[in-house]
Amino acid sequence: MNTRYKFLFIAFLSLAIGISACKEEKKTLKNPKTTKKIVKAKPIKKKVEKVVPKVVVKKAINKYFLIKASFKNQSNAKRMKSKLQEEGFDSEIMLSNNNFYRVSYQGFSKRDVAFNELKQARANQGTEDVWLHIKH
Repeated sequence: MNTRYKFLFIAFLSLAIGISACKEEKKTLKNPKTTKKIVKAKPIKKKVEKVVPKVVVKKAINKYFLIKASFKNQSNAKRMKSKLQEEGFDSEIMLSNNNFYRVSYQGFSKRDVAFNELKQARANQGTEDVWLHIKH
């Protein structure tokens, strides 16, 4: 029986040590003046701006051009282009296969609109020599 009591005593002792180890102890602060009180900060409200997607408008690629003049010399073509731009036209210089610089003053993406404008341009005084270039 003596061994039984020893066994019960050891079991009780290990149980007591296990329970005492699981207890949470309050820790006391050594210097309470140095501790800072933690205050929860209020959440900062950010202004949310709505993002409006930009509408992307694809510019039609011009294939038809009204040509005002054609020059062998590039500097002459540049002068004509700047003169047309001063008059408010969207002028471009295009190099042709025969190395002439064609100066356009208006471009179109639709064939029927381009031919109507060519017809009107040729009917006006001073623009009878305008012709239509079709890019391939």
